[in-house]
Order: sequence, then structure tokens, then C-alpha cells
Amino acid sequence: MQVTTAAIETVALAAAASAKQVILHGKGFGTYYYDVQQPQTCGTDLSLQNQGSVMCNFNSALSLNDINTNNLVAMSSLPLKTQAGRAQYCGKRVIVTVNGVVSDTPFFIGDGCERCAHGSDSTWDPNGAAGLDFSYTALDALSPSACQNGHIDISFDIVNETLYHFDVQAESRII
Repeated sequence: MQVTTAAIETVALAAAASAKQVILHGKGFGTYYYDVQQPQTCGTDLSLQNQGSVMCNFNSALSLNDINTNNLVAMSSLPLKTQAGRAQYCGKRVIVTVNGVVSDTPFFIGDGCERCAHGSDSTWDPNGAAGLDFSYTALDALSPSACQNGHIDISFDIVNETLYHFDVQAESRII
């Protein structure tokens, strides 16, 4: 049996995830809703979405353009409607797996997704299906079928590691 560098990296990422406390494990569908680097992409203009306020900076407006990264991920909006939920999830690292491959992209929770809050984690429905929302660039890197299909199958772990600090009293910043 030959061991590849990719296999070693995948095992290392999985070990790192297990070393961190998993706050939430989930599966479902990845979709895209914004892109700060390529707002006109996949036949869609995402400029307006980039200007919207994110749920994790609940008491002061902070847009996707202000945060200026394509690594922000939106999860089910339900837990982010409370201060306790935002404190638990906002800014935390998300480890995403697609087709058994663990992504090394440093994703973090920063927004809420209404579609992700309802529906099945195994049957796609654009009006409600569990999962996460990404930037188009991030979703396309996870799977080249992102534009064609509009969604991909994913599993994910949200771990207790803060990558981005959302603070309603001060400007948020990447740690």
C-alpha cells in the first residue's frame, strides 16, 4: 500500500479536529450565497448579498464586504437568534468534508442561513435542507459541480477554536 501526501494530510486534519472539542457535527448540503472576491459569478450578481449584515454581529452592522473573506460560512439561523447561540458558534472553525476529503480551508461561522434551519439532511430541497452556506469561490473549491448543481453533499464539524472575533462593542477582526 502506498501512502500519499494527501492521505497523510487528511489523517492529520482529522486528528486535529478530534483534538479540538466538537461543538456540533452535521451533514447536509453546501450552497453559496455570496462572494466578496468574485461578486459576478456563475451567472449571478452577488453584490447585494455582500452588502448585507451578518447575524454574528447582531447589534451593529457588519457586512460580508466589511469582513472581506470568502471563508465565512452560514449555519442554521435558529441558534444564532439568541445571544447564547451566537456566543457558542460565531467565529468558530468549521471543518468541512466532501466525498471523504477533509478541506484544509479555515472556514468559520459568521452568518445564519434560513434554508439550513429546516428540512432534510439527505434530500435536497431549495426551500429547506440542512447544511451550510458558503461563498461561491469556497464551494467551487470544495467541488467543481457547485455552479452546475447549485449544491453539494457535505458533512462538517464546528469545533471550539475561534478564528474570527465578533464583538458587538468593537470592530470584529480575524485572530
